[in-house]
Amino acid sequence: MKLGVTSNNGIYANNYSLDFNGSTQSITVDTLAGDINGALGTISCWCKLDTVSTSAHILRAKVDSNNILVLFYHASSNEFRALHKGGGTTKSAVIASGDTIENDGNFHNIVMTWSEAADELKIYLDGTLKATTGSLGTFSGTLTEADIAQNLSNGAYWNGKISEVAVFTQVVSATTLYSGGNPSDLTGITGLVGYYKFEEGSGTSAIDSSGLANTGTLVNAPTYTTDTP
Repeated sequence: MKLGVTSNNGIYANNYSLDFNGSTQSITVDTLAGDINGALGTISCWCKLDTVSTSAHILRAKVDSNNILVLFYHASSNEFRALHKGGGTTKSAVIASGDTIENDGNFHNIVMTWSEAADELKIYLDGTLKATTGSLGTFSGTLTEADIAQNLSNGAYWNGKISEVAVFTQVVSATTLYSGGNPSDLTGITGLVGYYKFEEGSGTSAIDSSGLANTGTLVNAPTYTTDTP
């Protein structure tokens, strides 16, 4: 079976995910940062979260302390949060604790979208809109740092599996990204600037399938696993 393409039975082939230990492992994707639009975009991933005692980041991108995008799990409140901090104004959209995700043994599709023009920050769980927040600040500057599975400023390492991380410079339908409960091939969607399928199976590079060559670097050897969405 070819990596990250449609298999002979017509189903998208998702052969690997990456398993992170929650303490030292992550992926650096700084070249991606400069292609992210702080005023408009989408982040999508498939993830399975094990038990955590602190916050656990899926993706963080940063200009400086006043201009940040983050998709993460907030452990103390048992909530997934999408955070847009533009010009020092912090806004969050939250998947509330009633939706059990931590250590439930399942992969979930988490999607964050933001549009300063529409004044909306949204977060979706498995194709369903969970929260919308307005009064967004204005993002300023060019993003220079981006990481998957951690926050460089305070750790916040992901404990569990991550697969199919995609970043866009437009708002993409969560229905398209959830695709009926199975990952689908997102190449060709307008605005795709980073797409990490983690289908390499070995090595220290996370290949970007967006066509922009924003290759990531695996830090401290997260483990390839055939446990996938």
